[in-house]
Parts: sequence; structure tokens; C-alpha cells
Amino acid sequence: MGLSFWLRGNVGAMIISWFLFAISGSLTQPYMSKYLHMLGASDIEIGLVRSLGSLAVLLTILPGGVLTDVVGRKRSIVVGTWGIAIVQFFYAAVQDWRQFAVVYVIDWALHFYQPALTAILLDSLPPDKRGGGMMLTAVLPQVPWLFLPPVGGYLLDHMGLFGMRLSFIISGLISVTVAVLRMRALQETIEIKPIDGRKLISEILQSYHFWRGMSTMPSFIIYITLLGFLVSFAGISLQTFGVLYATNVIGIDNTSWGVIQSATTAVGIFFGLILMPVIDKAPRVTALFSGLLLMAVGYFMIGVWKNVVSLVTATIIIGIGGEIAMSIRRALVGDYITPENRGRVMGATLALEYSGAIAGGVTVAYIYSISPHLAFILSGAILSISALPLIRGVLQAR
Repeated sequence: MGLSFWLRGNVGAMIISWFLFAISGSLTQPYMSKYLHMLGASDIEIGLVRSLGSLAVLLTILPGGVLTDVVGRKRSIVVGTWGIAIVQFFYAAVQDWRQFAVVYVIDWALHFYQPALTAILLDSLPPDKRGGGMMLTAVLPQVPWLFLPPVGGYLLDHMGLFGMRLSFIISGLISVTVAVLRMRALQETIEIKPIDGRKLISEILQSYHFWRGMSTMPSFIIYITLLGFLVSFAGISLQTFGVLYATNVIGIDNTSWGVIQSATTAVGIFFGLILMPVIDKAPRVTALFSGLLLMAVGYFMIGVWKNVVSLVTATIIIGIGGEIAMSIRRALVGDYITPENRGRVMGATLALEYSGAIAGGVTVAYIYSISPHLAFILSGAILSISALPLIRGVLQAR
């Protein structure tokens, strides 16, 4: 099955748009915490900003899950994408970390449409291709990360704040292109039925009680949903503080951190392309267990050994494990949940993921400010514990 099979219809539109978003993101995302630090934020304040952003998206993603099933996938995606495109230009103009925090909160609030992204993919993928399809959409759009993180680091090293502002302006221009593409190329996958305004408001309010619907889910999906909280909590140490650890503790420059990001992407793409044809043939439980353990090992490596080799190796291992775990978790939702309920379930799943980021942003930031190594060890311990319920399923699958 060639690449052309995946580049058609909604799946193709999403892959291409995520590819373009990756161009903009690979210039800015590896250095967001560094940018905040340069704008005057401390470690704890950086964690606080991360938590506020996660809280903002949590408050909007729950009604977003309802809206994607009511107003349609496409409309939700297009509105949110345009908002995010405009926000990129404001990042370039902020003068201190508090202004950055305001823009960051608005940015993440506009990510309300994330349930629609996963829902439109699951709607558009054949059931027997969901695992591979989700893996491809996670891997292929990351190609820009092979080359551009060092460029963003170079701009930051040699041009300082202006280099970071320039990266955000480029990001904004690319994001506008993505918004136009999604507006023209995406096709709605569900029938949009008229709904009474009061009923819609009632459903939106009820969406904040996302845990109530979990009682009707299969027990395994409840575990998968709760797993999102733990994985997000654990991920804060590397996602938020990785660049600060690399530059301030290990002692490398921003360009070198960009090279590490590129190397991680290269290995991730390689393994992703190898795993894509076979991931749907392997037991889902075994694949998920392997992904979680790989991430745990990576975090323990960073926490125990203070050197560049350990950091590079661990970052690569965490990246591979993360791709496997995320793809399998998303595919399991498609396996167990009917199309008309996927938006709501993905909203609840993402809500718990962001709840983990809220808790982790503050907690991990505090621990990191005391001992960077302890923060990474904590992440490894959390992931190891989260994998324990899968052991029985792994043994049964043998």
C-alpha cells in the first residue's frame, strides 16, 4: 500500500496541514521555555504558565467535544485553526513573560477543536487501518523536525529575542496557509442535525461533568482514558524543562538542542515507518506496554546520568515510546467507541490529559527548581507504575 493511499481525502488533508504546522512548530516549540526564561520567568513561573495554558484548553476542549458532534468536525477545525494562526503574530510582539502568559492562554483556549481532529481521522480511516493510520499521521508530518529545530536554535543563539520573534512571524504565515487548506480541503464526515439552542447549552454544561460518562465505558477504555493524565503529568519534565536542562545543566547551546530534537525525530520516523505495517497485527496491550516502558527508561536515564550522550539517547527512546503509546491509545478509542460518540470520548480523554499537564506544570516545576534530576526520575516512576495494569494482558497475549 503506497503513500498515495494515505494522501487522499480528509486523511491526506490532515497529514499535509500537520506537516505545515510542523514547519512552524519546529522553529518555536523547542524553545518556548527558553523564550519565557529570556522574558524574565523563573522555573516555577514557567511551570505556572504551562499549567494556565492547560487549564484554558481544558475549559474549552470539553464543550469542543460536544461541538464536534453537533456543528460538525470541519467547522470546529476551521474556526480553531484560524484563531491559532492569528495568535502566532502576538507571540512575536510580547515584551515580558506575563504578556506571553496571556497570549499562551488564548492560544490554548483556541485548541478546543482537538477532539474534532481525532474524530475526523477515525471517521475517515478503515477499521483495519486505524493503528497504522494514526501512526502515519503522527510520524510523516514530523519530517520538518528533521531539519528546522537547529535553525530555530541558531536564530536564538545569534539573534537573541529578535530571532525568536522572527520564528513566530514565520509560524504565523505558515499557520494562515494551514487554515486556508483546511477550510477548502476537508469534507464533513457526519450528518449535521439541527439542535435547539437551549439543548446545546445544556449539553455544553454537562460536558464539564465528563467523568459521569466514564461509568458506561468498557473498563479497559476507562484505564486508557485515565492513562492520559499520568502520561501528561510525566511528560512535563522533558516537554517544558528539556531545553532548560540541556542548556543550563548539561551546558549545550540552543542549536545543539535543536540537533537533538532533529535526531529524535529522525529515529522516530524510521521506527514509525517500520512499525506502521505491523502495529495493527500486534496485540494492542503489548504495544502499549512497550511504549510506556520505553518512555520510563528514557526518563530514568536523564535523571541518573548527567551527560550529553545520555540525554540524546533518552530523548530518542522517549520519542519512540511516546509515538507507540499515543497511536495505540487513539486506535483503541476507535476500536471500542462508536462514531457518534467519539467526539465526546476524545473530549473526555483530552480533558484528563490536560488535567495531568495542569497538575504536572506546577508540581514538576517545583521539583525541578529543587533538583532537575529528581524531576526526571519522578516521571520515570509514574510511567512505570502506569504500565503495571497491562502486565496481565501482555502475558495472556503471549
